[in-house]
Amino acid sequence: MKLLDLGERALLNRIREVLGNKGFSLVDDSAYILFDDRYLLVTTDMVRKKTHFPEVMTPWEMGWFAAAVNLSDIAAMGGEPLGLLLSLGLPKSMDENQVLEIIRGARECVERYDVSIIGGDTKEHDEVTIGGVAVGVVPKEEILLRIGMKPGDVVAVTGSLGKAGAGFLALKHGLDGVSFDGLVKPIPRLVEGRGLAENRLVSTCMDLSDGFVNSLYQLAEINKVGFLIERDKIPVARDAFVVAEKLGLDPFSVSMDYGGDYELLVTLSEENVGEACDVVGETKLTVVGRVTEGGLNVSFGGRVKKLVNSGFEHFKSSR
Repeated sequence: MKLLDLGERALLNRIREVLGNKGFSLVDDSAYILFDDRYLLVTTDMVRKKTHFPEVMTPWEMGWFAAAVNLSDIAAMGGEPLGLLLSLGLPKSMDENQVLEIIRGARECVERYDVSIIGGDTKEHDEVTIGGVAVGVVPKEEILLRIGMKPGDVVAVTGSLGKAGAGFLALKHGLDGVSFDGLVKPIPRLVEGRGLAENRLVSTCMDLSDGFVNSLYQLAEINKVGFLIERDKIPVARDAFVVAEKLGLDPFSVSMDYGGDYELLVTLSEENVGEACDVVGETKLTVVGRVTEGGLNVSFGGRVKKLVNSGFEHFKSSR
């Protein structure tokens, strides 16, 4: 079967079947390896010009972006980052100053969290491609995983959703008055993830790089549960409303179907919500639904409908 027919999610399932179960989790944001009383976290993410770097993105922002998306995986595990390795695939016609700006952007991102770039590699490539490897640690009893939720848990997200989707649509349609920051300069929620882990407040966690609905589908599959989401509680970013009004779209679709926000999606018991909100602080944590026995549904206007997964998927989607 061709990858365009299979899609990324199904391909990953086939890869897991080939690798088998040897005591390692292959479904979480980062790999985790027992290291004394802690887990060593190791994650990798690759980004490239065609799929991740829009024309408005500067080389500095490319570097920031590559670093941020890797650190976000450490955040989703409740970890503390230790360092980042970067591998650069570069066209030979590229200017040296552009390459150095990529490095400066990545450096500024990691230094925000008292981390350094600790190595990497460079190779010739026909388009700018950046592969990152982030390393971190988390106390064994504090690690955040994607598996562990149960019916009755509430579903919550950090920050607001639709920032990246709004930027993408504004760029695609040439709209003014919309910030591209959410699209080109995501903020990894390391402080928030670490706080939730340290206080042991959540049952599961993942980042929202793949989009809200897409992430729910992934979590439902591996936990054998369902979700009921209250649409009107979704914290929609201001720019998502602006873009939706200009294009005649549903702002909730912009916030739920498009990826790239790099917020955290967590489940937790209702009794922990207040403390979790305090821990997350100014970033804000918003309860948007509940874990159920089965089915993925969304409620709005007194109706309940099936939650359709129409977000981006590598290989398969044209979005």
